[in-house]
Amino acid sequence: MNKRNSLTLIVLLLIAGAFLFALTRSAPSETDNDRLPQPALTEEPLVIAITPSVESSGPCAYTWAYHDLPEVSAEFEAAVKALLPDASAHASAFGEDCVSADGRAVSFSAMETDFYVVISVTDLNDNEALGNLIAQVLPALDHFAIGSVPGPKDGFIEFTFRAGEDQRVVRVPLPLGREFREKGVSGAELIGAIEQP
Repeated sequence: MNKRNSLTLIVLLLIAGAFLFALTRSAPSETDNDRLPQPALTEEPLVIAITPSVESSGPCAYTWAYHDLPEVSAEFEAAVKALLPDASAHASAFGEDCVSADGRAVSFSAMETDFYVVISVTDLNDNEALGNLIAQVLPALDHFAIGSVPGPKDGFIEFTFRAGEDQRVVRVPLPLGREFREKGVSGAELIGAIEQP
């Protein structure tokens, strides 16, 4: 092999190596993957497009992202307030932003919709009362099933109970919440089942 062919081969190998390095640097870390639900390969995520100011002409890198869902939030908060007038609530989509080389988010692919409820209470250690509040709110999620909200996977509902400046956060995966409802679990038993190690 002559010097010119050798040089061409070396350049091609360097380009391929740089490309592979760039791909691995833009992928989520293993720590993120352990924490995050992963879609099945056969599922197509519902895509919420973010309109860029200038069309992207090149590839993009994917990064984990949350996006507010104003319409879903308004509907969810209305459903929660019908049950607990003093509570507040909102929803957000979790997924991946496709970010162009200049740092602009070109598009967003939702993986799931997550729900958040904030409730003022007098005693953060009253598991019976907190469990009953959770059981009271869970039916509000019936109107927000997969297909009616962004993402192909079930998310979670997170309850933040506040007593003065202190708070207690309880997160319930949506499939688990449905299971508890079907079994009629409430009160301290519900809190215990959610928080079991």
